[in-house]
Amino acid sequence: MAAKVDVIVVGSGLAGLCCALKLHQGGIPFLLLETSDGVGGRVRTDRIEGFLLDRGFQVLLTAYPEAQRVLDYRALDLRYFYPGALVRFGGRFHKMADPWRHPLEAFGSLFAPVGKITDKMKVGRLRRKTMGGSVEDLFRHPETTTLEGL
Repeated sequence: MAAKVDVIVVGSGLAGLCCALKLHQGGIPFLLLETSDGVGGRVRTDRIEGFLLDRGFQVLLTAYPEAQRVLDYRALDLRYFYPGALVRFGGRFHKMADPWRHPLEAFGSLFAPVGKITDKMKVGRLRRKTMGGSVEDLFRHPETTTLEGL
């Protein structure tokens, strides 16, 4: 006879594992379901023939309150990513930097042949608008898509 569970957690990525941990700490019976052959979701590394292979790319936003409560950042030995990207276009790579964190590279990013200048200015206006208040202020606004916001 199967044990009685009060909660079913679907998925064993970071969110599902955090939920399962909280339930366990609270003494609440739960069942954790996962469709793949292991836990971790996108934050998972497989060892194959001596090589470590990441299943997907995941950037951990360290400001997430739940991540701060559950994860030991020092033990994880996290590394920072450059706030930008190299985009291949026209047969070569173009550096697209976050102009607010790398102002000296803003000019190159603005005039790189990746996207239109007007679109880059729209992204800048959207950033200014979203950074103008608190997180609570943002959640008070009606929900919209990025495309609508631009």
